[in-house]
Amino acid sequence: MGTARVKEQIAGASPRFKAGITGVFYLITILTGGVVLFFQGRLGLVVDLIATACYMAVTGLFYRLSR
Repeated sequence: MGTARVKEQIAGASPRFKAGITGVFYLITILTGGVVLFFQGRLGLVVDLIATACYMAVTGLFYRLSR
């Protein structure tokens, strides 16, 4: 499955599905943000990068839902 095909499927998805995906990414952001408080060093950095990537996804999905 190519990237273009996945983007096409997401673009054609219902708003309820997009909102559900946004909620999942937002939950992952919150959980990893809490976990990063307890870890330092390399593991903390990796978890922080995951939280940041998920938050960027949440921002993009919120934008697509609101336009």
